[in-house]
Amino acid sequence: MDRERVKVRLDPETASPDLVLSQDLRTLRLGDGQETLPDTPGRFTGSPSVLGSPGFQAGRHYWELEVGDGDSWAVGVALESVQRKEPLATALGRLWALRRDWDGQYTALHMPPAPLALEEKPRKIRVHLDYEGGRVTFYNAENMAQILQFRASFSQKVFPYFWLWSQDTYIQLCA
Repeated sequence: MDRERVKVRLDPETASPDLVLSQDLRTLRLGDGQETLPDTPGRFTGSPSVLGSPGFQAGRHYWELEVGDGDSWAVGVALESVQRKEPLATALGRLWALRRDWDGQYTALHMPPAPLALEEKPRKIRVHLDYEGGRVTFYNAENMAQILQFRASFSQKVFPYFWLWSQDTYIQLCA
């Protein structure tokens, strides 16, 4: 079965008040202060995170995104039940992500987080989700070199996941 390329958009209903989303819901940045947003159950308030839309309960899908030059970002997938009101550390069992830390170190973000030794700094990343196969795979979209693969067992809806903690960078979804 082929993978389906998906047009992912950021879900403003889940966006942390720390984040600023572009009008077309394709780019996110860290704001200068907190946006005034209703604190709904679906909104991230414990970490500068946002989910993408649509979510998936079956199939094989992929999407691409670009990251800016800065550090302190993470991209991947999260379960619908991911913790949204607590710090990122409490959510790790329910998300699978590639993170670039403050010091430029890359990390496989799950339980437990594990440092990665990457030879190149990916700017364009492709995220593959194989729901039934239980795999989340990250590629450098410029040369399709595999960066990281997680094995998981999904029993609930899975959403694209984005985290940003630096004003020096951005995350932009590709069309």
